Amino acid sequence: MASKSLEFIYEVLNEVIPNNVYYAVSIKDKVLLPIIVYQELNKRNKIYADDSYLLKESVIQISLITKDKNITLERKLEKELTKNDIDYKMVSEFYLPDSGLYRIYEIKMEEFKYEQ
Repeated sequence: MASKSLEFIYEVLNEVIPNNVYYAVSIKDKVLLPIIVYQELNKRNKIYADDSYLLKESVIQISLITKDKNITLERKLEKELTKNDIDYKMVSEFYLPDSGLYRIYEIKMEEFKYEQ
């Protein structure tokens, strides 16, 4: 994926469920489902030159949380990611009786040193 910021990811996700997208540490106590939660899992230097990084790669996790299975919303999220040239993979889906169905996606972002 080309260099994209977390702000851009938020904008893309907000198109799917407006005003119900949260970064992992900003979730409200009482939220109504469905929601999308995203977070940066890791950030690693990938390419070096002259003892300094030229390229960093971040892995971002996106969780679509719904009360029950919602294929329409899943397709809407996947279509929005694809429309914005965001390569994704669905890595997990599980149900927690107290909080709903979690569908987990991963995306990768690249950050070039001289684009900052």
